[in-house]
Formats: sequence, C-alpha cells, structure tokens
Amino acid sequence: MAKVKNSLLARSSLPLFASLKTKDMFSAIKYLINENTILLKKLEKQKKLTWENFVYKLEESDDKISKAWAPIRHLNSVMNDKNVREQYDKSLRLLTSHYGKIGQNQRLFKQYERFYEENKKTLNAKQRKLISDTLRSFRLSGVDLDAGDRKLFRECKERISELESKFEQNILDSTNAWFLNFNTKKPLAGLPLNSLEIAAEVASFRGEKGYTLTLDQPCYTAVMTFAKNSNLRKKMYIAYISRASKNFPIKGDWDNTNIIEEILSLRQKVANILGFKNYSQLSLETKMANSTDEVIRFLDGLKKKAIGKSKTEIKVLKKYAKKNLNLVNLNPWDLAYVSEKYKEENFGVSQEELKKYFTVENVISGLFKLVQSLYGIKVTLSKTKDVWHPDVRLYEIYDKKNQLRGKFYFDLYARQNKRGGAWMDECIQRRIKINGLIQPPVAFITCNSSPPTKNSPAFFSHYDVETLFHEFGHGLQHMLTKIDYAGISGISGVEWDAVELPSQFMENWCWEKKVLDTFAFHYETKQKLPTSLFKKLLATKNYNSGMALIRQIEFSLFDFLLHMNTSKNKKKLADKVLNDVRKETSLMPINKNNKFQNSFSHIFAGGYAAGYYSYKWAEVLSADAFMAFKEKGLVDKKVGAKFMKSILETGGSKPAKELFITFRGREPKIEPLLKSLGLK
Repeated sequence: MAKVKNSLLARSSLPLFASLKTKDMFSAIKYLINENTILLKKLEKQKKLTWENFVYKLEESDDKISKAWAPIRHLNSVMNDKNVREQYDKSLRLLTSHYGKIGQNQRLFKQYERFYEENKKTLNAKQRKLISDTLRSFRLSGVDLDAGDRKLFRECKERISELESKFEQNILDSTNAWFLNFNTKKPLAGLPLNSLEIAAEVASFRGEKGYTLTLDQPCYTAVMTFAKNSNLRKKMYIAYISRASKNFPIKGDWDNTNIIEEILSLRQKVANILGFKNYSQLSLETKMANSTDEVIRFLDGLKKKAIGKSKTEIKVLKKYAKKNLNLVNLNPWDLAYVSEKYKEENFGVSQEELKKYFTVENVISGLFKLVQSLYGIKVTLSKTKDVWHPDVRLYEIYDKKNQLRGKFYFDLYARQNKRGGAWMDECIQRRIKINGLIQPPVAFITCNSSPPTKNSPAFFSHYDVETLFHEFGHGLQHMLTKIDYAGISGISGVEWDAVELPSQFMENWCWEKKVLDTFAFHYETKQKLPTSLFKKLLATKNYNSGMALIRQIEFSLFDFLLHMNTSKNKKKLADKVLNDVRKETSLMPINKNNKFQNSFSHIFAGGYAAGYYSYKWAEVLSADAFMAFKEKGLVDKKVGAKFMKSILETGGSKPAKELFITFRGREPKIEPLLKSLGLK
C-alpha cells in the first residue's frame, strides 16, 4: 500500500477531510499498527536506552496512530453512516487488541523499568512523571499477571470496547428512527418561531409536508419547554427517556439492557483480576479522590444540602401548575414547561426573549474577547474548506508573542447522524519533535444547538452559551499546554475528577454583566442586554438549583454504587441500584417507560464509568478558582496569567491538587460552590 494514496497517512499538520476516503480508514490503522509492532520488537531487545532512541521513538509511533485514529473516531460521532461505522468498528477492534497487548508486554515493561532506574537522576520532573504514569498504566493493564489472567483480562477489555461502541450506536439509531410529522402548526402551539422554522426545514429535507419533530436535543428541549399540548410533551418525553430500550415506541434492535449487564460483569471481572474489590476502586487509581468512602461521603454531603431546597422547589411548582395551568398532577413531561411558565411570570424572564440577545456569531466573538482579556491570546478564523461539513469552522490561537499555540474546529449545530450532547476531543496533541520543533495541539469542539434558518440567524439559549464556554474550557487546557510530552500534555495525565476544572470554570463568566456586555446584543435593535433583563436573568441563576443538583447527585450515586456492587448476577442490577438511589433523590413520579440508564452514555460508552461524580468534584475546584478572579474585580490579567500558568499550561505534569494549591495558595474549599448554588 503506497502511503501517498491514503490521506490518513499523509504528513500534514491537519486531517485532510476533503480527500479522506472512508475505505482508507481501517487500512491506515492496520498499516500504522504493523509499523508500530516492528518498532516494538526492536525496542524490546535494545541494549542502550536513551530518551531519544526509546521513549521518543514510542511516542512518535503512537502519535502517528493517534493522528490517523482521531478523525476516524470523530467522524463516527458527527457524520455517522453505515460505511464509517463499519470502518470505525474494525479499527477500534484492532486498536483495542494491539494496545491491550502492549499494556501487558513484559519485555517492554522491563525496558521502561530499566530505563527509569538508569536515568532517574538525569530526567527532569516532567519526564519522571511521564515514566511514572506509564509504569502505572502497565500495571493497570495487567502486566504483572500470570499468562492465563493476562489473556482473560485482555479478552474482557476487548469485549467491553465492542459493547461500549454498540451502546452508543443504539442510542444514535433509536434517536434517528423516531419522528412526528404534522401538516399544520396547530398541534405545535407554544413552540417558538425559530423552532417551527427548523421543524419545517427538517420536514422539507425529508420530503415531508408541514413540520417534523425529532429527538435531536434542540427540538426535544423546545417541545418540552414550550409546547402547550401536554399529550405531545408526554409522547416526546416517553420516546426520549426510553431510547435504546424495549420500551421505545418504535421496535428495532437497539435495546441496551443486555449490553449494560454484560459491561458491568466484565468491568467487575477486570477489577477482580487486578486485585480490586470492585470497579469503583479500580477507577480511583487514576483520580484525585483517595477512596470509595471519600466519594460517597462527598456526594451524601451535597445530597443533604440539596434535598430540602429541591423539595421546596417541587412544592412551589406543583402549587403553581394546579392554580395557574390547570395541571392537577405535575408529571415529568410537565416539569420543564411549568418551570418556564413560572420563571416568565415570577422573574419576568423568557428564554425566547433572551435568545434574541445571543446570536451564535456574537457569542463566539465575545468568548474570544474574554480569553484574550484573561490570557492575552488571540483567536483567528482560518479560511479552509477542508472540513467534514459546511457548518464547520477552523480557528487558530496565537499568544502575545504571535506564536501559534493551537487550532480547533467548531461544529456547533445539531443534525441527523450526529451524536447528541457536547464535547471536546483531541485531534492532535502537543509534543516536541526530535528537531526541536513543537507540534501544535488541535481540538474538536462539538455542540448540538439549533442551526440558522432561511429567515433567522442561529441563536443560543443561555444554557447553550454556558455549554459552549464549558467545552471551550476543555479546549483551552488541551491547546494552551506548554508540556512537551504527549502523555502528560493538555488533558493527558490529568486526574479524571479534576479534568472538568477548566471547563466548569468557564461557565461562571456567562453570569457576569461585564462579560455579557461584550456579546449580548439584540439581533435586530443591536442594543445591549438591558440591566433590568440581566438582573432578572441573574435572579434565575439558582432557580430550581436544588433540583438540578439532586439530579446530578442521583446520576453520580447511581454510577458509583453500581460499579461498587460486587454481586455476580447483574440481571436488572442497574434497575435495582437506580431505584434504590431514587428513593432518596427523586421527588417526581418515575414513568414506567423510563429507561434513562439505557442512554447514559457517559458511563457506558464515554469514559466516566465510576467517575460521573467528577463533575461535582471538579466544580468545587472551579468555583473556588473563579473566586480568585472575583476577589480582584473579575477580568484581571494578573490572575488570568497565574491561572493559565498554574492550570491551563501544566497538563498532567503534576498532581491536580498540587497545581490548584500553586494557583490558589491553599487547598480547595467547598464554600464557594455552595454559595454559587444558593445553598449557603
């Protein structure tokens, strides 16, 4: 196979999406893995080991694989079709098997140990951290096990990888399968004009008349929040919460129930083989939290703080719904609708009114102005058509010295065959090459907000603004890193329960008038967001925050307790654990069709297994970090420079707690978080 014919093997600084052929995906991965295998055999026998001829050579080979795999993995999430999926699945199987074997390669492990012993006095602190992390990774991959257990461990991990991929595909396929078409807009009363325009365009695209609703996030949220028709809300709610389950209204081969049970069994087996009591214990080996007890105490403490407030919030909404909306019972599909009506009447805030101040172009511009003010970096648009979809844009980040620090792609709008949610993913990692040149990091930043229509620009809700800022925070940690080794640069090597610090930190700016004034302009009048409307918005900051927090605690406890459970029979275990947790956290009736766990991709497909608590754990850090700015008058360049140097540039070169103390001068406190949530 000639390299030149496969764009994934080209030595370009960015993926060549325009010339990327789907059929080349697996062949590129196969070629690079073969190349990597030849290198490994050579290094296993190498007598004299140096950083350049050993560690660097492995990093360079892994980097080639990573740069080919990243666009394949990304396209599987954002432009999914039968051919991409087939190539992705084949590549994933090969990669999982290959790296599973490397993790258990005893000869390579011994070489790393020997290299470390011979060179630890001359290695710098970052190099020592990288090698230390690598040795730990070998041990957690089963390198010390006997031959039988090594094989069993590897087979379990390979099967888990397959199941996680299938889990995500089932969610996407069931989501795409469901739709509702209406000839007139009468049944859609209450929906905003922008949502109706999108529904009309979806119908037209599908060759249908009238308006078509789908389970894509913007459409689902609009119906649940604004549709006056309670039966429509109920129908859509039941479809959404039963995705990838036997309760889903459309029959298809998408049920994740058995997949969940098999994943749980295999994870427990993996943990046991390594000598851990349960999977949650294994998970904490690479996190800040020291024990399962510490995590449970943390979550229980927050639960106690939130439960009283959430009970009061539910009581208020029930009373309002009965008195003002003739809803005798407050059902789950009524909650968002009633909450919005109450907010409009009692706070004078309408999401639709607010959206008119948050055109996507202005929000992006304001985001870039903020990071320039904080960190002295400049973001510029790169004119390229070498992208996977016409909506996608490529940007570059330059620092004060006009040096390129990183690049990123924005893919912001929902569409068919694109996974729901929002995320940042690595495209290319920063590393220093043997010639001394820096490989700039590149990020994929993905959201799922409403696209523009023929008649109006694209708008963000305030929640969408927070989401964009959140994902860009992840992107900044990936792109602003100054660490020269891929294994600890950017988000690599950062404890998973600290990785949300930069992202959640960025959300805080969305509630500051000084920042909103740089981008919140009415799309027609061009007027700034009025102070009166901002005050109303601010008054809603902790509106139903008890309910929002208890929901996150429910997800976190479910995840962590589920992975702590050591019973061998996993049949309906997820149902049982979730029901037990809900006895203490759920204040609303649970619909019989609710199969939330069947689409909980964070823990069954997204790397957050026994780690969903990380969102709240890291929010303690982010709220405390933001207080440092508030104490100095908000947008402070000195504090910004310190945050960038201490947190954003350091990657996984030091433990997260140590880096936080460097920035704040002390250990993190929970009080700023409680205050920001209105619980103190």
